[in-house]
Amino acid sequence: MGLFHKKAVILLVAVLTVFLLAGSQAQGKYKITFMEEVITTVLAPIQSVFSNVGFHFRKIGLSTGELMTAYRDNQALKAENEEIRQNNLNVTEIMAENVRLRSMLDYKKVANQFDLVTAAVVARDLGTWNHTIIINRGTADGITKDMPVVTPQGLVGSVVNVYNNVAKVQLILDPRSAVGTLVQRPESRVVAIVEGSSASPLSPRMVNIARDADIIKSDKLITSGFGGIYPKGLLIGEVTDIVNEEGGLLKYASIKPSVDFDRLEEVFIIVHSREPIPVLPSAAPGANTVPGKVTTPPQGAAR
Repeated sequence: MGLFHKKAVILLVAVLTVFLLAGSQAQGKYKITFMEEVITTVLAPIQSVFSNVGFHFRKIGLSTGELMTAYRDNQALKAENEEIRQNNLNVTEIMAENVRLRSMLDYKKVANQFDLVTAAVVARDLGTWNHTIIINRGTADGITKDMPVVTPQGLVGSVVNVYNNVAKVQLILDPRSAVGTLVQRPESRVVAIVEGSSASPLSPRMVNIARDADIIKSDKLITSGFGGIYPKGLLIGEVTDIVNEEGGLLKYASIKPSVDFDRLEEVFIIVHSREPIPVLPSAAPGANTVPGKVTTPPQGAAR
C-alpha cells in the first residue's frame, strides 16, 4: 500500500506538471495563461489584504496632507484678516483726521485776524489731567509764554511754559486760570471772570456776578479781551446753571465749555492778533454803569 500511494502521488504531480506546462502555452479567450490564473487565484486574498492596508495608509497620508494644507490656509486667512482689519483701522483714523484738519483749515480761513500755528497734543500732565496739556511746538516755532490756544470750537487756554520743541498749555479748566468773560447776548453784555472749579473739574464757573446781573441759562460766553492775553470774541462755552452764593450779593454760573477737552488732538496757537484790545470804561472800582450789568471786571487775575 505504501508503494501504491507513492506511485499515485508521483503520477498526480506528473499530471499537474503536464497541465501547467500545457496551460502556460495555451491562450484563453481572455488572453490569460493558466499559470497566471492559478497564481492570481492563490495570491488574490493576500493582495487584497496588502491593497487594503496600502489604501488605508494612503488615506491617512492624504488626510494628514489635507489637514496641513487646511492649517496653512487657515493661518494665511488669519494673517489676511488681520491685515484687512489693520487697514480698516488706518482708513478710519485717516478719515477722522481729515475731518478734524478740514475743520481747522476752515477756521483758519475765517479767523484771518489771527496768525495761527498748528500743534498736536502729545501728552497730558498725569498729576493734573484736566489742567494742562503738552503740545509739539516751542520756541523753535516762535511760541512764547501767554499765547492763547484755541480750536475751531473755542478757547482751550494759554501757554504757560515753553521749551525748544514743546510747550505746556494751561487749560481754562484749571482752578488757577482766570479768563475775562463777556455774555454774548446783546441785551446782557455782562462782564465777569471764568475760572476752573476743583469741585467740578470739567465745568468751569463764571464768578463774581452781581445778583441782579442779566445772565440766564443757555447764554453764550466769549472772551472779553480785558487783560490783554486773550483777544476778544473767542467762544468759551454756555451757561448751564446759575447759583446764588449764600449770604452775599453775588452769584456764579456753571459753564459747559465749547471745547471737548477729553478729545483734544490738534490745537491752534495764536501767535499774533489783529483784534483791537478793548478799553475799560471809566468808573469807580466795583461800580456798575448800567443797572444789572457788570461793566468792569472784578479785581483779580483776568487775562
